[in-house]
Amino acid sequence: MKILAALDQSTYATLVLKKAMETAAKENAELTALTISTAPYNNLYLGELSGEFQEKIRQGVQETVQRIKDQATAADAKVNVVVQESPSPADAIVEYAEKNGIDLIFIGNKGAGAVERFLIGSVSSKVVSHSPCSVMVIKK
Repeated sequence: MKILAALDQSTYATLVLKKAMETAAKENAELTALTISTAPYNNLYLGELSGEFQEKIRQGVQETVQRIKDQATAADAKVNVVVQESPSPADAIVEYAEKNGIDLIFIGNKGAGAVERFLIGSVSSKVVSHSPCSVMVIKK
């Protein structure tokens, strides 16, 4: 079994990873943590992002990667960490699942801001709608 934990840069993602690691351990499954960077892409609502802002996004992604590694080490879990760049986190998650034969995706229900949810919908909603496999949406 292959499990994918789709993680954003929020601290809420630690709960998502915890649940994914618990399930992977019970099922003796391969676990991959995927985080998406939108840094190199234009923001649809704000126009071109400054180099400084893009660098802050990249730094946030690297901090997320380190948090994932630290959390996995503390839980004595094996987690493959993957970072991808995409203008659409939902599309990237679904595409990764399709290409890599993922059986189950863990994702949080929080992350997108209110304006983004209103304009384009939440990442978790899109993943649930388009995923090639089962999706476990983690709520607090």
